[in-house]
Amino acid sequence: MRHGARGGSAQRKEAMRHLARILGLIVRYHRRQLLLGYLAVFGAASASLAIPRVLSTGIDRALDPSNRDSGVDALIALGAVLILLGMTRGLFQWGQTWAAEGLSQKVAYRIRNNYYDRLQHLSFAFHDKQATGSLMSRATADVEGVRMFVNMGAVRSAFIIVMIIGSGVAMLLIDVQVALLTLVFIPFLAFRAALTSRLLRRMWRRVQELTGDMEGALQESLTGIRVVKAFAAEEHEKAKFHSRSLAVAEQTYLAESTWARNFAIMNFGFMLAMAAILWYGGQQVVNGRVIIDGQTVYTGMTPGELAAFFVYMNMMIMPVRMIGWTVNNFSRAASSGQRLFDILDAVSPVRDLPGASDVDRVRGHVRFSGVSFAYDGFNEALRGVDLDAPAGSRIALVGRPGSGKTTFAHLVPRFYDATQGQITIDGRDVREFTLTSLRRNVGVVQQDVFIHTASIRDNIAYGNVAADDETITNAAKAAQLHDFIAGLADEYDTVVGERGVGLSGGQKQRLSIARTLLHDAPVLVFDDSTASVDVHTERLIQEALDVVTAGRTTFLISNRFNVIAQADRILVFKDGEIVQRGTHSELVAVPGEYRELYESQMRPFEEARRAAQAAAEGRAPAESGQEAG
Repeated sequence: MRHGARGGSAQRKEAMRHLARILGLIVRYHRRQLLLGYLAVFGAASASLAIPRVLSTGIDRALDPSNRDSGVDALIALGAVLILLGMTRGLFQWGQTWAAEGLSQKVAYRIRNNYYDRLQHLSFAFHDKQATGSLMSRATADVEGVRMFVNMGAVRSAFIIVMIIGSGVAMLLIDVQVALLTLVFIPFLAFRAALTSRLLRRMWRRVQELTGDMEGALQESLTGIRVVKAFAAEEHEKAKFHSRSLAVAEQTYLAESTWARNFAIMNFGFMLAMAAILWYGGQQVVNGRVIIDGQTVYTGMTPGELAAFFVYMNMMIMPVRMIGWTVNNFSRAASSGQRLFDILDAVSPVRDLPGASDVDRVRGHVRFSGVSFAYDGFNEALRGVDLDAPAGSRIALVGRPGSGKTTFAHLVPRFYDATQGQITIDGRDVREFTLTSLRRNVGVVQQDVFIHTASIRDNIAYGNVAADDETITNAAKAAQLHDFIAGLADEYDTVVGERGVGLSGGQKQRLSIARTLLHDAPVLVFDDSTASVDVHTERLIQEALDVVTAGRTTFLISNRFNVIAQADRILVFKDGEIVQRGTHSELVAVPGEYRELYESQMRPFEEARRAAQAAAEGRAPAESGQEAG
């Protein structure tokens, strides 16, 4: 029990910390609008609380026989005051809505932008562990939860508090006994709201987690829709999404029904309070009425005061009813704030270190010294890698899938940081560069090409938006893409669909190459960039790259030996280590991993070529093979 109590206390403190942080954000950046909102709140509450007193005076004057001559004029004057108070209340309520809604939108805008900016600066290691749907849910549902808290919690909850306190004090001033009899229900309702708050906070956090799972399933299905269609897996995807959607619906229903039950209990409590006013207050009016010298005198409550009591209690119904809604709102905001601040407070393992400087163009001398790396901190993907790549050299990285060659390439632009060892460019540790300047000097063509929903021109110029048309065209020509673009109706203004819909795999790859060439970095990394092109296109790209990579340090990840063979040096990876290094002629001449890879890939082509040659010469393939041997 003690452990549970401590756990509940810790959760409450955590929730209050998140809410306080949101309020701190408001006070820091939007103090003026918050003050205007509170001014409107107090103005609207003051006008509202004055109405029952004016109404009480009007009723008593109307019922007083001695005021029959002047009663009509008095009632007209009181009616005018009520109209004026109503207009004043309406004006302040409009100001309250304007301030609260404007403030909530500004805070949501700031948090949403900060959240997105933070995601942009978190490393690959962070994104590797996060589901896209969950991150999207935070940017939508959780930001909306915070916005509603700012609107209804930070501003309008003040109206609720003022109305409850103001109505209670006004009733005490009219009649202490009736007021105490009525207000005795308020502590019970407040206690009920506190219990509901704890329960609803956990429920809404679970709703948000399930919503993230549901949006993740939706995002995966839409991203991989071609795979879904290819394998006729529509029913499977529908069932998977429906199950997650059902979980969200059930958990939301449970949270809403819990809030509704609390609302009903509070409503019933108010009905009891109204009955108490009618019973006890009505007795005071009836029993306290006496006739003195032909005039009616009330020794207890007057009819006007009883009516004012009812109006005050009616005014209190709405704010106290909203306590349940506000508790729900606060609970949801606490959960949303926690999920958002988890990201906003996340520390990227790859970031600009203190003292990092912005570096202009480097020469491109890359050195690895005893570099090891583990994605999870334990199982090493690279072990003890050493390399000295002079500026302008072309290094080919070869190995079976999972051997570590892509991991090696990702360490150069600091997509990840080495867990051991040092990587330098021109003798300077890459961690001494700012990330922006480092990646300005290292161009990457990744195997998985991402194309934005934009024009071809904008896609090529991504990362260098200031590039002029001539520069963009030259980059497209170097990537052997210009002739294709020129054949389109809108040429460079042609808009490609999401993920490059409308482009073939080779065309997307060439567009990515053009984008990297436009980046004009002295160090280039090509991650199997010719894997999705045909032999003819590969030859054209290779010819262009021979010109473009001249004078640049280039790392080529490829399993095509006609590309690999032209490298100045070849690194052969196996199980995270470099097991061989040398030129193509050196490596193919000795037994080892490289020759095994070469023979497994090239032997079928050689045999096919020999068979075709033998057939053309009218000889048996075996004879051709023997001769070749």
